[in-house]
Formats: sequence, structure tokens, C-alpha cells
Amino acid sequence: MAKRKNADRLLDLRGLTWWFKRDIPAACRAALKDPRTGQQRATYLVNLRTSDKREARRLRDELEAETSVLFAHIREGKAVEAETMTARELGRLHREAIAAVEHLGPDGPEDVGLSPLEAAELSAESTLEALGSEEEQEAFLDALHGRELPRALVETFLSRADYAPKTLTERRSNLGCFVKWAEAQRPALTLDRIGRREAGRYVTEVLEEKHPATQKKHFSALRGYWSWLAARGHVDLPQGVRRDEGWPWSGQVTPRRGKRVERGSRSEEERPFTEEEVKALLFAPAPPSRLPGNDELIRDVLRVSLLSGMRLAEVLTLWVEEVREGPEGAGLVFDIQQGKTEAAARPVPVHPDLLGIIERRRKDKAPTAWLFHELAHDTRPADTFGKRFRRFREALGVEDKRDGKRRSLVNFHSARRWFTTQARHAGIARETIADVIGHVPDKKDLTFGVYTKGASPAQLRACVEAVQLPAGDAGQGV
Repeated sequence: MAKRKNADRLLDLRGLTWWFKRDIPAACRAALKDPRTGQQRATYLVNLRTSDKREARRLRDELEAETSVLFAHIREGKAVEAETMTARELGRLHREAIAAVEHLGPDGPEDVGLSPLEAAELSAESTLEALGSEEEQEAFLDALHGRELPRALVETFLSRADYAPKTLTERRSNLGCFVKWAEAQRPALTLDRIGRREAGRYVTEVLEEKHPATQKKHFSALRGYWSWLAARGHVDLPQGVRRDEGWPWSGQVTPRRGKRVERGSRSEEERPFTEEEVKALLFAPAPPSRLPGNDELIRDVLRVSLLSGMRLAEVLTLWVEEVREGPEGAGLVFDIQQGKTEAAARPVPVHPDLLGIIERRRKDKAPTAWLFHELAHDTRPADTFGKRFRRFREALGVEDKRDGKRRSLVNFHSARRWFTTQARHAGIARETIADVIGHVPDKKDLTFGVYTKGASPAQLRACVEAVQLPAGDAGQGV
């Protein structure tokens, strides 16, 4: 029974509806007055508007976390007093108060002579009358009735979301795109006027022309924001729609449009470097840089990838001790321990032309030191290096931008493509190439994807040594 009690903590079933009920610490009560009566409250009470216990527990967990933070902020003096709230903030407060008692049953809190809903509405009217200007009253009423622009609560939502810094920036940008579109409509769209039809218009006018991967990020941001708005009572949902669905963005899809291929047309896909591009990147005079040793770092990392097919993150995060003797027949290898896929952990033979770089970068370093120490203290080394490399190659004229493409058709990954292409042209079996570069075997290929154990160490080395840089590399790696 103790387990059940703990699972249903802070939940109170009233009739067929679950409520969130939590005692307010005595030190916090002065800052959390009842907006209907102005009196201090001993209990924080929220109507969860659901009879489903599982949904009630999920909402309980969210409110428990929020109230814990709220109580902590009040104790630290960070809470906002009602006297300092703007008219719009007061309108939101009263909207939430009315939402909490709108469907209150006979077992809910009672006021003498008034129903809870009547008391909440009377409190809102009193606050409205006390506001000094028509502008303040209009802002209060807009917030009270949900007539707010989508931007109104974006930062509040983002501040309470547990996003990584990069994801937070993406979400802010994704939501900002919709906010800009909504405010450009005539009249501007407010939260109470955004339904499936308006969401569909945005998808058609803005998102359909974006790349599918970009569309996915926009949909994720919008669903997350609307789920949060619904859970807080800022938007009303149609009957039967769950709060966590992200309505009206749930189920919105963009059509997949086929592209007619005309005679003589070519597919514009990201590609390997050409031989001339490799020569320029490795041997042309380095462009000016404010970072000491930047060109040496870039060219060292690039050579390793060109002669191993390794991914950028795999190269940058190599430890000194991860360059070691491999299984018999493989010789010295990069012993990759982790990576993007299950097949990423693998030994990659060190190309003879890389020995000078490896010896120079291992000298006087601890076993767990980074081979490429320049980025060892960077929180996102691959991102940092990727930006530096883009500026480096663009300055050398290595670029291939096409109309309708977001990115250049050449980037650092083109080095990995170049290695794969050169190995294939040298007659190396594609299954061996896949083992070297860390591609997952094709499970549909019964012979090579299921029954074999992969290439032998000698085959891995033969694959690596079959790839040679263009002429002009002599002595460059030392």
C-alpha cells in the first residue's frame, strides 16, 4: 500500500477528476495569495482536468517540479510580487485561476455565497477596474481571454525546457520563424485564433519549401511549445484532444514531391573532393588566420581523414594511447572506441604517409591526451573545427554552391567520400571499404551482412595503403 500511496502523491480525486494538491510552505504563503480573495493560501491546488490516472501522474510530475522551483525562488527572494506584474501578466494569472475552477465539482474549495468560478471571475473584474489606463485594461483582457501573440510566452517556455544550448538556439529560431509569420497576417494571429487551418496554411506557405530535416525540427519545436501552452491553460483544445499531442501541429505533414529528371540533367548531391581541390587544400599557400597554427591543424586533420576515411569527430577526439599496434597484419592502427554507429568502434590502419604527423603529435604527451590538443578544451570541437575548415577552403576557392541547396556540395565529409572513391577505384571490395570507414553492414545481404565476420587485418591495411594523395605531398607531413 505504501507503494501505491507514493505513486499517487500530491493527487486528489474529486468526483471523476484528478487534482494536484500540495501544501505551501509557511515561508512562501505571503507571496502566493489566492487571486480570487487576496488571502494567503495554505495549499497549492490545480484542476488537472483528467480522469485518467496515468495522465494525472504525468501532469503531477511537471507541477511538482515547477512548484519546487517556485518555492525555492520565493525563499531566495526571486519571486515576482503581484504588485510588480504588468497588466498582461495579471491577465494571465487570472486566466489560470479561472481555468483551475472552471469545471470545479461540489467537492472543490468553496467561498461563502459564491461558487469558486464566480469568485474567480469577480476577482478578475475587480483587478480590471483597478487598472489605470485603457491600454492596460486592453492588455489585461487580451491575456485573460487568450488573445495573445504567439511570441508572448516563447521565452518563458524555453526557460523551463531542459534543452542543450545548441538545441535551445534551434528551438528559438524555429519558433521565431512561426512568430514572424503569425504577426505578418492581417489581422495578426493570436493564440486563441490558431487552429488546424492556420497551422496548415503555415505549413503550406513556409515549411513545404524547406528541407525535410529542417521541417522535422520546426514541427518538433511547435508541438513542444503548444503542448506546454495547453498544459498551462493558455490555449483551449478541441474535445478529446490530449494536452501532450501538440495540437494543432500533430498530424501535419508535407507532401513528398517527386522531381522530374530531364535529359542531360544531373543529380546535385554532396560529393568527394576532386584531385585539384585536394591539392589546393593541402599544398596551396595557407590563407591568413588570426589563430596561430590554424593551417597546420586543419591540414593535419584533413590528411588523416583523406588517408583513413575517418569521420571528423573520430579524428579530433583521438587519444595518444588510441594509436597503438593492432591485430597481426594490421600494423599500427587508430583504435576507435566509440562513434556514430555500432560499426564505428573499429581499428583503422595508420597510413605510412601519416607516421610523421602521428609521431610529432604524440611527442611528450600523456596517454589520455588528445592527439589534436588544440581543441581539447572546446565543448563542441567538431563544430568549431567545421567552421574553421569552411573558412579555410572557401579562402582557397574550394566551394560548390548550387541554387536550391542549403549547403555547399563539398565540405569536410568530402574527404571521407574521397577516400571511399579512391579505394573503390583501386579495386578494393566495397565490404572491406565499409569495414575501414565504419559503415553498418547491410543486413539484407545474407552473405556479407550476416555470415561473414568482416575483413581481415591484412585486408584492412591493404585497403588503406591503396589510397594515395596526389603528387606534391612529399615531406609535407613531418
